[in-house]
Amino acid sequence: MGKLSSLLKLRPFLRKHWLIFWAGIIGMLVSSLSANPVPYMIGHIMDTVLIGTKSYAEFYYYIGLIAVLYALRYAISLYAKYMFVKINNVVVNEMRYSIMEKVMDLPMSYLSATEKGYLQSRISECSSIGSIFSPTIVSVLLSAMDAVLAFVTMFTLNYKLAFVVLALTPLFFLSSKASSGKFMKSTKEMMESNAVLNGECFEIINGIEDIKILNGKHTHLAKFRSKLRELIHSSVKQSKSMLLFMENIALINQFGSLLVLLTSGIMILKGHFTIGMYTSFSLYISKVFTSTQGLATIGATIKPVCLSIERVVELMEMKGENSGKRNDLKAPITSIKLENVSFTYKTGKNVLDSLNFEIRKGEKILIRGDNGSGKSTLIKLLLGLYEPTEGTLSFNNRDAATIDHESIRARIGVVSQSIFMFRGTVLDNILYGQTGKSREDVERLITDLKLQGYIDRLSMGLDTQIAQNAAGVSGGQAQVIAFIRAMLSGKDVIILDEPISNVDAETRDLMLNLWQERDFSGILIVVSHLTDGMDFISRSIDL
Repeated sequence: MGKLSSLLKLRPFLRKHWLIFWAGIIGMLVSSLSANPVPYMIGHIMDTVLIGTKSYAEFYYYIGLIAVLYALRYAISLYAKYMFVKINNVVVNEMRYSIMEKVMDLPMSYLSATEKGYLQSRISECSSIGSIFSPTIVSVLLSAMDAVLAFVTMFTLNYKLAFVVLALTPLFFLSSKASSGKFMKSTKEMMESNAVLNGECFEIINGIEDIKILNGKHTHLAKFRSKLRELIHSSVKQSKSMLLFMENIALINQFGSLLVLLTSGIMILKGHFTIGMYTSFSLYISKVFTSTQGLATIGATIKPVCLSIERVVELMEMKGENSGKRNDLKAPITSIKLENVSFTYKTGKNVLDSLNFEIRKGEKILIRGDNGSGKSTLIKLLLGLYEPTEGTLSFNNRDAATIDHESIRARIGVVSQSIFMFRGTVLDNILYGQTGKSREDVERLITDLKLQGYIDRLSMGLDTQIAQNAAGVSGGQAQVIAFIRAMLSGKDVIILDEPISNVDAETRDLMLNLWQERDFSGILIVVSHLTDGMDFISRSIDL
């Protein structure tokens, strides 16, 4: 479930924050050092002060000193954990940004074949990766430092008893690890059962209307009850494993402490050990056993994190759509040429077969074809969303396969038949992706296109709010907004994808009249199976 070496793959994200990271590490070390003398001092108080001198002043002095050390550890520990909280936040959010950037750079051939929920889960996994810097993990590492220092101190107090504790530690570690392994296995089963039940819930809620229509209530409730029984069974099993885990740890701890008491008692009776030293040993042993238990069970937290790191890094190491494309399309597009271009999706069926044509600046081309003839696919090829399976697509006699796709899209504007609108105002959507354009530019263009009356019909004009995916505007209004956006950009090529097939009569006449009357010096490509009213077309290409 993930290799520990995967943690090293976080280095690129930590590199910019090394100072914070090492401040946390050093803080943990200093925190351990500041508290390590306390058990020894408590033993000294018992032997020298309470049993020996019985001095109130000396007793109060040591109590005050211990209080200072506790306060110092508190402050330094708080500081160290805060540093890791900062690291957690910056690393997680930088990873989220990097993954989102990577997803946007991935080729459409991958994105179209991958479930959106899968990609969303990759982004969500960044949060679980951040748990490696959580206070819980930091506390375990802090206790490990305490244990090392405790061992060193115990050997200085009495090496024989220290060897007894050293011999018990592996037994305690292995027992804790074995118990936690069973607990993790049952937890995984419980989580799987819970996921299956959630899936059943989603299906019921998502299909509630059809369930009512088909009188399927009892069928779905029977399936739901069956999944519920599985969850109850796995939950009880998990709880049983957890109880066994906790009790095993307690039992081993108790017998370990009993063995130390037996050894210490014999040494005290022989006069080779003191009660104060035993008290110190007991406190140090508690540090060692607590740390051992934490290290034995930390894998349950770290291993899933390592798996998440591997999955995220696997995605980030994928080649982007512009991998190996070092050329930019800097000059305006004056020609588009297809030579024996064919395209096949992963289904294996040829969508486009040996296309050959050339379009030059100033032409207004109609690309016709029945549904399924490959019109939309051709647009995707022109935009660099996909690459030809065979043949060559060229811009200005340069193979598109060698050109950065973003530089191609910077020169091609599209008014799609299914327009995606982003949350925000109409103005936000028109200015989306534009550089150096302002509201004044938009208003000037709307006046030039004689669309002011059309925009004024919107509830708040350019400031009308649009919910995601065009909710709040009609299909015709969305198409006009996309048209204004394409014209504002001043692109060399404008592609109109089915501009009159899914809009009302008024919008259709408006769009056709605009292209009939407007002089466009670039390349206009109209993709449509309807031809009425397109007298402005120079020539047609049939698919």
